[in-house]
Amino acid sequence: MHLHARFRGDRLAWLITLGLAFGIAFLQTWMKLVSRQPPPGRKHALKKDDLLFWIDWTVTAAVAFAVSLISAIIKNKVPPLETAFGAIGVLVLGLTIMPFGFRLVSYDDHGELKSWWWVLGSNLFALGFLSYAVMTGVKIYA
Repeated sequence: MHLHARFRGDRLAWLITLGLAFGIAFLQTWMKLVSRQPPPGRKHALKKDDLLFWIDWTVTAAVAFAVSLISAIIKNKVPPLETAFGAIGVLVLGLTIMPFGFRLVSYDDHGELKSWWWVLGSNLFALGFLSYAVMTGVKIYA
């Protein structure tokens, strides 16, 4: 594969990732905004926790990995070993270790998020998962 074609594929994968991530985030926030009754004196009922998208993005990445790998098997395409192990690693980290770790380090004793940095950091981490999932799909389907 030529370098230019590879760059175009990586750029496309990154644009798909951003579109997916921000589309999911927008729709999720919109649904929360319009479905909740705001408390007295407030215009909305959104909370800091409502801006945690990492759970949705990690689950989307897991589904994307599963679909890509199953599709590859059905088409008798063998995904590169590092891609398969990377996908499994991301699934294990994202679906088992990260949820417990996030709960342990980012919430205070009253169940409130400690700071906005935890929101930003966890979302960026999960965006990496989603990006890897999309790039894996692009490699398998290309």
